[in-house]
Amino acid sequence: MASTRKLAVASFALLCTISSLGLPLARAETVSRRAEPVPFLDYAGIESAASDAVASDLVRRGLADSSAAYAHIARSQNEGRTATPRCRTIEKRKEWRQLNYWEKKDYMRAIKCLQTKWDYGISPVSNTMYDAFTQVHQTNWTDFHLNAYFMPWHRWFVWVHAEAMSNLCGYHGPTPYWNYSLDYKKPLESPIFSSDHEVGFGSHGSKVINEIGSPGFKVDNGAFANFRVNLPKPHYLTRNFSYWKDSDTDKAWGYQLGESFSPKQVAIAMQKKTYWDFEMFVDGLNVTNSIGLHNGPHFFNMGDWNGPGWLQGTEWYPQGSTAPNDPMFWPHHAYMDSIFWSWQQKPGRQYLFGGSKAFWNLTDDTALPTDKLPFHGLGPDIPVALTLKTESWPLCYTY
Repeated sequence: MASTRKLAVASFALLCTISSLGLPLARAETVSRRAEPVPFLDYAGIESAASDAVASDLVRRGLADSSAAYAHIARSQNEGRTATPRCRTIEKRKEWRQLNYWEKKDYMRAIKCLQTKWDYGISPVSNTMYDAFTQVHQTNWTDFHLNAYFMPWHRWFVWVHAEAMSNLCGYHGPTPYWNYSLDYKKPLESPIFSSDHEVGFGSHGSKVINEIGSPGFKVDNGAFANFRVNLPKPHYLTRNFSYWKDSDTDKAWGYQLGESFSPKQVAIAMQKKTYWDFEMFVDGLNVTNSIGLHNGPHFFNMGDWNGPGWLQGTEWYPQGSTAPNDPMFWPHHAYMDSIFWSWQQKPGRQYLFGGSKAFWNLTDDTALPTDKLPFHGLGPDIPVALTLKTESWPLCYTY
């Protein structure tokens, strides 16, 4: 099974290299600048909600009694701390296919609108809000990938992006997710890759391009045809759907790695009893015959969406985790969040959290709900505990 071996080696070469050698010093343009407050986020309210979430976590873990914890909350409010707001409504996120044509069109408009909005000093490359998300995602990215923080960090990240689209660009439709397990047999035929110039995310295009990173195809159809992105340097949005089709010729991993994100894989994830076992499975760690529910789309699309692996051999490797350059990042990661949300609905799982603080370390078990998640100027850093229930403020959504 030569092609399968080649696939496995290619898939995890990046991880082995970084894990064994450590990250080299970061280039200046791959590091977010500390910035002024982002005005569409309620910092005082978030601080209050974070304090409440930490107090409640300490009670759940038997590290504080409930009367002391809630007395602390009341005392903080009496001393002038902003009271934690409540959700006015609970948004129900929708699978992409459930959005109507006008919702899809407005979503695409708002995505592109972020390229016209200032980033409050986060990105040193272009100063646009669109690039701020890629900038933050690639800043010390091993702090929140392939470890316990992956799920809560990306949950908050996707939520902040949705808030930016709403507050800066006037999008008030549902936050969409792409349930790619529905398309696992033929992912490239998913309607989300439609070439419709108003509502399609487009395919990988027809023109080979090699502006940066590995060769790919300029996206030249759909709503993001000829779309320019700026990190790590200005280039056309690039994908390469043909990479795994040509590499895995015996289809041992399914067409376009589809067996890694089939409904069967989702069902197995739901059976995991601990948060860390769930996270490791979803990310393809310590498992066989799967690249992971999360990793599949990153790898079968290649290009910007692939992240640092796409930049191997360039001066931006391995810091350039550029996946948010591709607008598909957002419905992809919203679906990952929906899987996490579904797993949390099982009895006793809502607030489960633990596992490794370190990048690709399967034995460490020191991560705690009180640990802070770094967002490098894209709003305040927040404790994991604040992310564990999406129906609570400030997240205020469900699936």
